[in-house]
Amino acid sequence: AGLAAALVYACRINAPSSFGDIWIYLSWIREFLEGERLAFAEPYFGDAVVLSRARINGWLLEQSAFSRVSGVEPVDLLFEYMNPALAVVALLAVYALARTIFRSEKAALVCGCLYALFLLIDLDASRLSFGSEFVSRLAEDKLAARYVFLPMVLAFGAAFLESGKKAYFWCFALVCCAVVAVHPIGFAIIGISMAGFGVLHLGMNPRSRAAFFRVLAMGLAGLAVVAVPALLIPALTGEPLSAVLADSDINSGDPEVLRNMVFVQPGRMRIFEFADGSYMMHPSLLLNPVISAAFFLGFPFLIWRLRQSLAAQLLLGTMCLAAIVAYVPPVATFLGDNVVLPGQLWRLAWPIPLAAVLTLGWIAWEASSRTGAWLGRFSPTRPLARALPLLLVVALTVAAVPRATAGIELVGAHGEAARSAGLYPADPIFPWFGREITSPAVVLAKDLPSVRIPAYSSEANVVSRRGSLLLQVLPLLEQRAPGRIEVPQGSLDVREFFGGTTVQRRVEILRRNEVDYVMVDRGSRLERTLGTLPGFERAKEPSERYDVYSVDLRTLGRLMDGRDG
Repeated sequence: AGLAAALVYACRINAPSSFGDIWIYLSWIREFLEGERLAFAEPYFGDAVVLSRARINGWLLEQSAFSRVSGVEPVDLLFEYMNPALAVVALLAVYALARTIFRSEKAALVCGCLYALFLLIDLDASRLSFGSEFVSRLAEDKLAARYVFLPMVLAFGAAFLESGKKAYFWCFALVCCAVVAVHPIGFAIIGISMAGFGVLHLGMNPRSRAAFFRVLAMGLAGLAVVAVPALLIPALTGEPLSAVLADSDINSGDPEVLRNMVFVQPGRMRIFEFADGSYMMHPSLLLNPVISAAFFLGFPFLIWRLRQSLAAQLLLGTMCLAAIVAYVPPVATFLGDNVVLPGQLWRLAWPIPLAAVLTLGWIAWEASSRTGAWLGRFSPTRPLARALPLLLVVALTVAAVPRATAGIELVGAHGEAARSAGLYPADPIFPWFGREITSPAVVLAKDLPSVRIPAYSSEANVVSRRGSLLLQVLPLLEQRAPGRIEVPQGSLDVREFFGGTTVQRRVEILRRNEVDYVMVDRGSRLERTLGTLPGFERAKEPSERYDVYSVDLRTLGRLMDGRDG
């Protein structure tokens, strides 16, 4: 309970990142909540939504419904309530999986505690570590699929293979269907885990008809889940299913940018490219001390128990197949080129940390149990023998306290910096957009505000979304894909408008994008310039950081036409 409380506390003090997908996610929730028709308009530019995953995303719909029923704004609902609540649910899901495969409540508690410790010692403000991702982005659909639904499905699958009860099978099938409506990556990581599990289970029981039919039943259930989209999507879109899967993110853009972006961001440590053009997932995952220990200690431990233990088959099968998919270059390259995008390859390794920590938890439980049994032979140490698992967890917790505390302090410092910058709680200007803009309008703003404005107003559209991230690496992208990178004109316009140019060029940008509002930093040189020009009227907004000007394009047009004459 204490470890769970520490994670919940980290969720509460954490603040959203500047350009994170969480704001795009929140913008879709706002569109679902306030749009006239469900998933018919894209929240950032107002474009019509064609056949898209957004139209079947039940996770967005549920959070929109929670917001409407509770009356809590989507942004506050997610950060103040959903993230902390889902942290507890995710830990309970891991406990349920451990309880199912180890058939011991005490062993499950040990594993759950080690899982929480693993997340706590890996906290920082980068959003790239396991713990930081857990506490800051758990309410996102793909992260919910990883941390909540994956252990649930594995628990149901293991229970069905062990007992053969139909109730477990139908629960397994139902959650698989739910995961497809949450995020397709959830079904992919479930498929990898269950495929590895099933192969080892059949290998250890080659003459068991029950094992064969149970594995076959789960395989058919999985195929049935994807059969409908596999048949209908190519017929409706004229594109192969692999192309649709590669473009499954609701944060879609230029396909060439999506395909190559991961290769020009080495600092994110997502992928490792070889000289011949093949690639694999970056080895940073395997170099993590906890994951490395699980592979070196866990493999002999699991292989020794493989024939008799369903848990060993599940954990070893998951770790092996996920590692093959992510770290065998021919396999990884084929999947990245033909099934998913290279930038999504690292997600296929998501089952590894879960299986690794459960393996280490099992080793710790076995070691403490055997040591306790030996100590129980002697009267003076018999009380110590009963408390040995608890003492082990306490000792590991005490050892982890300095690192976990440092991580929580980093998260707290990031949250304080976000509060001082008006990111969260939000600067008053963002709720102002939600109150004042009641009909479709275009807002021209810098990247950082642009990615947030649609999260507060379903009627506000922006000129560019995260364009600076593309422009910063544009030369490298063009080297990788000469002549194939399409830079959005809106991104170029935002850079020019705020980067310094003539008044005439700024007016041309405003007219080209049919801008209704301009948002600028208060006290900036641009703000002083706009305040002296006709066609700009300063709005009475409550912010101390930003100024918003309504734009009269007709007046600006007459001004420019007069100057041209």
